[in-house]
Amino acid sequence: MAAAGKRITRKQLRQPDWFQITTEKAFDFLTQHRAMVLAGVAGLVVILLIIAGWQIFKARHNAAASKQFDFALSLYQSRKYREAIPEFQKVQGYRWSRYAALGYLYEANSYFNVGELEKAAAPAQRFLSATGPDTLYRQIALMTVASVEERQSQCKQAVARYGEAERIKGAFQQEARLGKARCAEQLGDIRGAIASYREYLQEDAESTVTLRVAELEAKVSGQGSTK
Repeated sequence: MAAAGKRITRKQLRQPDWFQITTEKAFDFLTQHRAMVLAGVAGLVVILLIIAGWQIFKARHNAAASKQFDFALSLYQSRKYREAIPEFQKVQGYRWSRYAALGYLYEANSYFNVGELEKAAAPAQRFLSATGPDTLYRQIALMTVASVEERQSQCKQAVARYGEAERIKGAFQQEARLGKARCAEQLGDIRGAIASYREYLQEDAESTVTLRVAELEAKVSGQGSTK
């Protein structure tokens, strides 16, 4: 036989339930702290408006930067490097845009292409500072800075840049190995150059670099026989 349910008294029915009690407490709180609640709501609205405004600003900022970058790039691709330089500098003015960093890269490359290496160094360094670790952009930046340093006979610094670029898994690992080998030669580190060339040949065994390795190995053997 089923047990009878617990009987609810009239007194219990007249008592307020949990929802009613909670609602009344919330209403009392709002009444007592009305100014504070309104200020909080107003603050939240202001924050949301700021966020929305910032997003609209960034979208317009990026669109303008994109248009300017496309114009500068068209000059660069037409080999009008001197005309492109001030246009890429304008791109850098859109500092909240993702195109600003590319403006530094292409300014450096433009100076590099017209042989003004001293002027190429500063934008190349700025581009390097704008890149994240272990990214393709970082590798490109390191290669750009190293190329400028190599052409300026600053091979001690360039070797370190090429070495860092080589450690990043990206499209320019092989070029970094060649750069490191060339600079090692300029510094008189023939064995280091041979080691870098051999690392390069592991990926491209048919390269004419084999001829350079043979020449350097012969040079090392010749130095050994004269001692």
